[in-house]
Amino acid sequence: MLQPLFEEVPDLMALEFTPWTVRSDKTPEMAVRTTPSTDSWILTWLPDRLLTQEAACRGLVLDEILSDPSPDDPDQALAVAELLAGELDLTLREVVVLLWVRSAQRDLRTEFTPAPPHPAAQVHS
Repeated sequence: MLQPLFEEVPDLMALEFTPWTVRSDKTPEMAVRTTPSTDSWILTWLPDRLLTQEAACRGLVLDEILSDPSPDDPDQALAVAELLAGELDLTLREVVVLLWVRSAQRDLRTEFTPAPPHPAAQVHS
């Protein structure tokens, strides 16, 4: 279950639960329930795989670990990340690539989305 994992990395327990989503306050990724069944979830960074809620939460914790630029114990963080990746039947390298692609996609959307005009820059005719 989730408790033993979170005891190892307590500062990462920043997940917010609703009946249909699980979000992190440390990363833009989230888990979304796909059906009325309470045990059919996907991760936004792993959308082609149905997961249990527990597995989806572990995937979010994995993302949080990899998103931390300066963990207290980098070796422990990587060891836990590798274990979590394995629980998703992925290698840590595969997870890093998937998360990087998601980040690059977000950057592209942001880069090409025009900013709303500043109120002070209104054109008067």
